[in-house]
Amino acid sequence: MRKIYLPFIALGVGFISAFLTAGLHSIIFVLLPLLAFVFGYFSSWLWGLLNGFLLFLGYTFATALMWWGISPNLLYPLQYFYAFILGGFSILLIGALSPVVRRGIRKIGSVVVLTILAFFIVWCGFQAWPAYSYYYQVIIHSSENLGDLELYLPVGAVSGDIYEELYDNPLEDPMAPLTENYTLEMVDVEYGRMLKLDIFELREEGPRGYPYTRNVIFWQPGDYRNRLAEMVIPWQRGSAPHQLIKLMPRYDAVPVNTVKSQEFTGPVKVRESMVVEEFKVPIKIKSGADADFELRLENRTGRGEWINFTYSKSNTYTELIRYEGNTGDEWVLVPVEAKSLLRIGGIGD
Repeated sequence: MRKIYLPFIALGVGFISAFLTAGLHSIIFVLLPLLAFVFGYFSSWLWGLLNGFLLFLGYTFATALMWWGISPNLLYPLQYFYAFILGGFSILLIGALSPVVRRGIRKIGSVVVLTILAFFIVWCGFQAWPAYSYYYQVIIHSSENLGDLELYLPVGAVSGDIYEELYDNPLEDPMAPLTENYTLEMVDVEYGRMLKLDIFELREEGPRGYPYTRNVIFWQPGDYRNRLAEMVIPWQRGSAPHQLIKLMPRYDAVPVNTVKSQEFTGPVKVRESMVVEEFKVPIKIKSGADADFELRLENRTGRGEWINFTYSKSNTYTELIRYEGNTGDEWVLVPVEAKSLLRIGGIGD
């Protein structure tokens, strides 16, 4: 009689485990292979296979529910197929093989099964462990075609120390009009240490009123851009320091903590947009000629962690400057808005 109830228990445990993983911490994801082993250990290989399948199905359905909400998209079969191919098969495999261990832990079959179990626990752990990425973008639009722009800008700092490694990683994208004709250095000014960016050439691709423009991006990713490579050798992925990067120097900081939008699936928060803080930073835009300009500076820290084989939870902290002014030799304190964005999404989202 107890065996009859096990599949239903496995389905429910999978469903609840997904909510615990998304709501508490992604590292709970590592328990999924262990749960498959437990449900299979006290069964035959066929019952273990069934329990593993239902455990996987309950877990994946719950994460799909967080993504889609109550929607016909929950029945879309490809999302379950992708989750199975990209790792879900391991849950069924462990469930089917785990009864072998009952024959004796020292037997070669048991050793093989336990090795497989350990591998997938570690593998899920690598996927679930948070990875951070840093992003710093400067877009300058100008009313004139200037060839000698000097930008003095706030820099990203981790725990109060300037994170100079970020500026050693310019983004190279052949599909985006990013400039390479620039120099940068850290300089000491009256406000402390700041970034000096010299741009020698503008392109005539700007918006109305500011026809000349340039775009510079520095980016330190937190994991592989290739999801398949990350899955095969997750221990080789690089990650920025696991801390928040913030613009420095900053003045007149005011906590805001105003929620703009929020969405829950059951007790788990699946989406949230919040204004965290408002403050000011000094900037100076110099040139040999007088011109109007529009500056957009975005400083972003991304944190991502996999909560399932094809679903992830991301937390993004962004500090954004949008400012219009005139070139000159004067410092200006400009407003900055800091936002945080939380979301749970699928691999193709």
